Amino acid sequence: MTSFLDSNVIIYAFTRSANRQKCRDLLQREELISNTLVLLESYAKLGTITDQAHATKVIRHLLGLGNLKIAGMDNNLFFEAVKRNRKYKLKISDLVHYTTALLSNCDGIISYDKHFDSLELERKDHKRKILALVEAYPM
Repeated sequence: MTSFLDSNVIIYAFTRSANRQKCRDLLQREELISNTLVLLESYAKLGTITDQAHATKVIRHLLGLGNLKIAGMDNNLFFEAVKRNRKYKLKISDLVHYTTALLSNCDGIISYDKHFDSLELERKDHKRKILALVEAYPM
């Protein structure tokens, strides 16, 4: 199945983070869907933490991954997210991410953000997801 990839996993994968290698492994081994808003968030944060050249290099790398599909941000996605505002009480950016996951038939969301825990799609945090990856792909 395919999982939605949130920006915090990308940021941890490409900065000095205790979870860096685990997030990088996940980026290589999973079938993933994300959206252009995640790319924008990742680019902005990476540019702040490191520099614009590094951020650009990361985004180009992500766009070259065969296992990562990027959904475009359009009016339909935006208004589908807005429709869910009353039910889910998330920031609009997170509603766009959740809606992307729903419309893309994802089986879960890979994120460190706990506010995705109260939704119908399972949040696959790094610890559970990485343990499953280690079992599936022994070294």
